Amino acid sequence: MKKPNIIIFITHDQGHFLGCYNEFPNSLETPNLDKIAKNGIRFTNYFCTAPQCSPSRGSIQTSLYPHQNGLMGLVDRGWTLPQEFKTMPMYLKELGYSTHLIGLSHESRIPSSLGYDTMTERFFSKRGREINPLYNCKLVEKESKKFLEDHKNNEKPFYVSIGVEEVHRPFKIWADSVDPNSLKVPPFLPDNEIVRKELSEYYGAINRVDLTIERIISMLEDTGLNENTLFIYTTDHGSPFPRAKCTLYDPGIETILLMHQPNSDTFSNGKVINGLLSNIDLLPTLIDYIGGELPKNIEGKSFLPLLKQEQTELRSEIYVEKTYHEIYDPIRGIRTNNYKYIRNFENLDTLYQMPAPVLMAPSGKYMKNFYNYPRPTEELYDLRKDPLEKINVINTTEYQEIASDLRKRLFNWLKATNDPILKGKIPKQ
Repeated sequence: MKKPNIIIFITHDQGHFLGCYNEFPNSLETPNLDKIAKNGIRFTNYFCTAPQCSPSRGSIQTSLYPHQNGLMGLVDRGWTLPQEFKTMPMYLKELGYSTHLIGLSHESRIPSSLGYDTMTERFFSKRGREINPLYNCKLVEKESKKFLEDHKNNEKPFYVSIGVEEVHRPFKIWADSVDPNSLKVPPFLPDNEIVRKELSEYYGAINRVDLTIERIISMLEDTGLNENTLFIYTTDHGSPFPRAKCTLYDPGIETILLMHQPNSDTFSNGKVINGLLSNIDLLPTLIDYIGGELPKNIEGKSFLPLLKQEQTELRSEIYVEKTYHEIYDPIRGIRTNNYKYIRNFENLDTLYQMPAPVLMAPSGKYMKNFYNYPRPTEELYDLRKDPLEKINVINTTEYQEIASDLRKRLFNWLKATNDPILKGKIPKQ
């Protein structure tokens, strides 16, 4: 049997903001993506390794943590994925795939080093750095249509990464806003006119992505490629709001993952996977699914046993980190089903950092005063009683055994993965 084609569609900053992720509830109307979830697989506890674009995407590419593959900051601030690390297109190419990039790439200053056979047109500065054109939904629709028409009769299976700028700020450049009075505000944000206005623009941009998904699925059906294509929808990290993006709280690290292949029992039938997973687990799962041997020098685990219902749990914890965004802000964390422990390695005057576009937005200006106090070295949250992570119980007597256990597990992970934070300040790349 021919190996399935693989398409990964990845957005910016979407977190769990999708109609079928209705734990808020969020009041989003995304019928096309919800249909993929209904017919395929939806993952409810799928987290990124880092709450920032480049580091998280680097983990998807390599199945390594940012401090292992060296991509600990943003590409547009001078970081890049070192060329000695194998990437998803490289692994899939070895397994007989042609590999292609449509739209955004944010893992390397030299995208050609990532292992794609073809890429949509790139533009470079005189110093050789990529200058991204506006890889929005409209542009990738056009490029996707051309690609699928050109490859509909291929003997060789293809892997395509489709990246869009949506739903990064500023939201209103992507689409019309929804009615602010029609939406429901997630509980980690205050419900006021300021937040509702920004959310209305954000929701409108997400709706525009949903329309693009409808068009791409129609293209797959029109070209006869749909039945033998595994379609994956995900995002890089949490939503671009205060107490989310750039933090290790759940709104910063929880991510969407939908997968569907019509002719595969593994990726169909509306399954919901609730087990803890990390985005380092996607690469080994794909390799496992298409019959490849799992690499020994990666951190991820194949979650195929969950999909085949051979197991109900794959991980007892996931690990998350942050090192650089606009500033040096090294944080490491461990999350289990019930608890989260965060270790802050630098003293800040605020509980958490907001990235500049969030801080300059009305919601950031409004909320910064609520968290304008020095943050502790350690944070511990009981996710069962305090899912919004507002009550730090690190010094509470009844939680000392849990704190000790999670602290030990986190530092064992730092040692096992050779995190340079253990040696002191990590220099800029």
